[in-house]
Amino acid sequence: MKIRQGFVSNSSSSSFVIRKDDLSLFQQELIYNHIDVAQTYFPCIYSDKTDEWRITEDNKYIRGFVGMDNFDMGRFLCEIGIDPRFVIWGD
Repeated sequence: MKIRQGFVSNSSSSSFVIRKDDLSLFQQELIYNHIDVAQTYFPCIYSDKTDEWRITEDNKYIRGFVGMDNFDMGRFLCEIGIDPRFVIWGD
């Protein structure tokens, strides 16, 4: 029998990229404030403030990353009207 000693991670990280040209300014704001928006308008998606995604941007893209994927960002993006074909998912 093997016994593992040390740190074991069951985390489920996730990331996404969306071209800013495919988003309205309003949708960009909603992504940045996704926890507050979901808590208010989509409580079935909202889990906990600690489930917040880290959102960054540059001139062309908005990117999101999370270490523990408990907030359903894919569903949230659909709820705010973003075409799933515009979202590039990564791990």
